[in-house]
Amino acid sequence: MWNDILVLLKQELLLIVIIFVLLFVKVSAAEWSNATLLNLVNGLLLINFIAGFFMHAEGVVFSGMFHTDNLINLEKNILNGGTLLISMLAGSWLKQHKHVLEFYLLLLSTLVGMFFMISSGNLLLFYLGLELSTIPLAAIANFDLEKRQSSEAALKFIISSAFSSGLLLLGISLVYGTTGTLGFEGISRHLEGSPLQLFAFVLLLSGFAFKISVVPFHLWTADVYEGSSGTASFRC
Repeated sequence: MWNDILVLLKQELLLIVIIFVLLFVKVSAAEWSNATLLNLVNGLLLINFIAGFFMHAEGVVFSGMFHTDNLINLEKNILNGGTLLISMLAGSWLKQHKHVLEFYLLLLSTLVGMFFMISSGNLLLFYLGLELSTIPLAAIANFDLEKRQSSEAALKFIISSAFSSGLLLLGISLVYGTTGTLGFEGISRHLEGSPLQLFAFVLLLSGFAFKISVVPFHLWTADVYEGSSGTASFRC
């Protein structure tokens, strides 16, 4: 059983190991230059990206709550490649910042949340992965603590995120109340199209639309982007 868990959660566990490595480096690397830290992190991210192409497995663990297959592994590795690209693009900005490792700890925590969300077979794990990928992003938006715009961006992000989380939780609770399960397969078997289930679907759709900034739930996004840390550097 443990071997199955280690293989199926390979990508998540590898990211968690990298996070712990960066935590240990943070404790002991007060004299390291930002350039050295960036080279270390980019090397770890490159290893993580390459490792995503090996030891693929398909299966389900935790009573169907977590599942993975070749397509899911490909999606996760696309995210790994995107994270490596973000790290390389942000290099010139981070070289002048005094909290380099904190940025990567938040970024990788967001990535872990996305991985759990992709592999979720259950509304509960989906919600937990979504929140884990959202909360660190709010902290990244406020990464330049001395800039008022960044604080405003993070505040708007948190308020919209809290509101959408409330909608999601209410929708999930109604779905569970009407179907008796949180598993995606079980929910599909118990859908009857009742008014309460339609209302739960509207709540779920609205909450998720806020999270991913779908029209017309997107009005907060421009302000958050404008005030987020490093935005001007990326535009250049």
